[in-house]
Amino acid sequence: MKKVYLSLLTVILLGSCSNNDSETTEENKNQSQQFVGKWHRYKTVILNGKTDTPLSSYDHAKCEIEAIHEFTTNSKYLLTNYVLNSSTQQCQQIGNVETYPYSYMTATNILDIDGERYYIKHVDSKELILQDYDYYDQNGDGTKDKRLNYYKK
Repeated sequence: MKKVYLSLLTVILLGSCSNNDSETTEENKNQSQQFVGKWHRYKTVILNGKTDTPLSSYDHAKCEIEAIHEFTTNSKYLLTNYVLNSSTQQCQQIGNVETYPYSYMTATNILDIDGERYYIKHVDSKELILQDYDYYDQNGDGTKDKRLNYYKK
């Protein structure tokens, strides 16, 4: 009888572990797929590193918002920059589209774009929030502060 209970308990435990693993893997896969696409950075917020209270915040200018930050399915990050043409008052592309490799580490939630690392603080189908991995102590309190960049599709 003990063998039956032990066998049953083992099957239940193994089954529950594999279900959790597949759910976590699926969740990580969904998150990594959610940031694939074209994004526009519209806001930056600096948070106090000790208290997470805002130190400063600013909305990006029209042409900065038009810049395209694209993550492709083949691990390429494409950046298209725009500048205001003073004679037409319209944004126009400057330079070529810049291409960089990127990788996403699901275990740590870190996005690495050509050696620059960011924490993915939030991502869904419409918004992406990236936190600089290593930011400086802007307010001089001895703790590195946090810079959050907000993007929308």
